[in-house]
Amino acid sequence: MDLLITPQRLRLYPVFFVVASVLALTLSSVARIVAPTVQGAWLPDYLAHWTGARLLLTGDTWVLYDPAAQLALQDATLGGSSALAWFVSLPIVAAFYAPLAMLPYTWSGLVWFLISTTLLIWSILSLKHITPALMSRRRVAVLLAVLASPVAFELLGGGQDSAFILAVWLIGMRFAKNGHDFWAGAAFGLGFAKPQLVVLVPLTLLATRNYRALASFAAVCTLFAGISAGVVGIDGLQHWLSALSSPLYMEQVQNGQAWKMVGLPSLLQAFLPPALHPWGTPLLTWLPLPLGALILLTWIRRYRKTQGNPREIWIATLATTVVFSPHLATYDAILFVPVIVFLLERRSTPLLRVSTVAAFALLYLGPVFHLAASNISWPFSIVEAPWSALPLALIWLELRRFFETQRVLSSASIPPGREQEGFAPSKEQSSPNRQKRLDQLN
Repeated sequence: MDLLITPQRLRLYPVFFVVASVLALTLSSVARIVAPTVQGAWLPDYLAHWTGARLLLTGDTWVLYDPAAQLALQDATLGGSSALAWFVSLPIVAAFYAPLAMLPYTWSGLVWFLISTTLLIWSILSLKHITPALMSRRRVAVLLAVLASPVAFELLGGGQDSAFILAVWLIGMRFAKNGHDFWAGAAFGLGFAKPQLVVLVPLTLLATRNYRALASFAAVCTLFAGISAGVVGIDGLQHWLSALSSPLYMEQVQNGQAWKMVGLPSLLQAFLPPALHPWGTPLLTWLPLPLGALILLTWIRRYRKTQGNPREIWIATLATTVVFSPHLATYDAILFVPVIVFLLERRSTPLLRVSTVAAFALLYLGPVFHLAASNISWPFSIVEAPWSALPLALIWLELRRFFETQRVLSSASIPPGREQEGFAPSKEQSSPNRQKRLDQLN
């Protein structure tokens, strides 16, 4: 399969997918703007954010999370009945979108589309700080490949804010690499708008004993929580928590959009028989993330004894967050792009290349699998499982192999006089055992 991934195909196929995506987005946007009640709302995910911000501007904070009030506003905006685009984010997110909510929805959506596209392109070009050699030689190819991906198509077509979270990660990693700990923590704190995508950040800061960054991260999160409480009050926060635990949320978001999830926990849940859902779904939702956090802590502890490069540690944190996240939609998988390009420059193995292409293809086939399984029951409905989680997990394993190889290679190059600090190579790492271990890794 790796022999099929030729330079010519890598140049031509992304161009084809970019052109097809632009045409599809243009036609879909025109149809949805002209006839939203027939085709659905334009930028449906952004509509939820616009709705929350609009309710906030009108002062109706007590109905901010009321689905009936949100649906009434959306029907009045779109000129007829439509499917509910439910706003269930933190109140601070509604405040963030408030300036855009002052505009009519169509113009507001256009402004957000331009902002999101700009953030995405800037983030791709900023990968040069992670993979300078690859981006200097293949900048246009990387840009086209990312824009051609189904992740970018879902992100831009749905009006999601995952490009902002990607920019937060890249800015935070760059600050951390340059030793600006305070600003690194503050930048990561901006991801509090989507807490499931930065949940492992404080764990990494604690494990690396970066207390200054941890303090700034906590300060930004506390500030956002305080603003949220100030906007809607304690009762409003209780309404938000009630919305997240309501049967409607489970039906529309957790179950209704389960086929769009691409994390490893979502793949495992797809194999559960319906009889095991009451206890199996909560278990598989929350257990994998602590397991991934434990593996991450082991990586950090072993890696810091040798190199401890902040960039590598944050790449591992990002990859673990994506693979083990209990709520990772297709558009959120854009966060895996830095992990892939990082490995392509340092460990471009056939498994990595094939897994990347397989993830690309399976993400595009997700809607097809979903339609094919729409009228069939378990176990045949397993066909709509998020199979793209498998190649993403394989890429995560390739990252683990890279770190293990780096640890063994650097164990014999410890700075003189630092053995008492825990940098001395162990007996297992010394030659000839080191050479034997390297042969096994190869």
